[in-house]
Amino acid sequence: MRRLVFLVSLLSLSLTVLPACAQEPAPLEFALADFPPYFQIDDQGEPGGPVLALADALFAEADLPFATRAYPAARLYSRLQQGQTTVSMGGEGHPGMLVGALQGNVPVFNLALNIYRKPLQPAIRSPADLAGSSVILIGAYRYGALGEQLKAPGARVRIAYANSHSGALQMLLHNRAPYLLNYDDPMRGLIDALPADSIASDPLVRMDVYLFISRAHPDAEGLRDRLDAALRRVKQRGDVQRILAAALYRQ
Repeated sequence: MRRLVFLVSLLSLSLTVLPACAQEPAPLEFALADFPPYFQIDDQGEPGGPVLALADALFAEADLPFATRAYPAARLYSRLQQGQTTVSMGGEGHPGMLVGALQGNVPVFNLALNIYRKPLQPAIRSPADLAGSSVILIGAYRYGALGEQLKAPGARVRIAYANSHSGALQMLLHNRAPYLLNYDDPMRGLIDALPADSIASDPLVRMDVYLFISRAHPDAEGLRDRLDAALRRVKQRGDVQRILAAALYRQ
């Protein structure tokens, strides 16, 4: 009899535990298109960049499991529309993402594209000021719409390509071209290592980067609000700036 009672109790416990295990939430797919230097895929197909650490901090704060994936831009937009990708990240008002996703209300970080030059070179206030000049670009980067604008024949801009951030800076220092276009975050440490006033910079593009939540998610607004609240807490602790400052960009 005791054996029977024990077996019944064990069976009851098993039935209680199994549904709890079955209800474990599936990881949310957090996906990005190639976005160097903040997120990029290396030659072995492995993702890298500070956005990975930002995602770790954000989803841990929100207490949500997630898995990171990388896709070509067009496929990413399609997956957001279909709900296969739940969360992504992109520039404010990104048209490709807004078709199938809600934009968050809290900027994750601010992206800055600057023109770097020697102090005696004329300052640059807009892309049009670069007409007739040579500009150094990182060969692996596209620089969005600004990159396309500079490469257009009508822009009259001569492009010199560098293989790395440090290589681009050396080209500038050795007068291979009078201007260098690059992102602020990976350049800051390189500039700080130079003697004071060696290089001047002019802000050219400022853009806030936001989370985007698939509209196909059954509680898209609720998930957006949950992630926004977690992001506020992460930013208030200074974690976002620490992650960006400590990032090991490919120099």
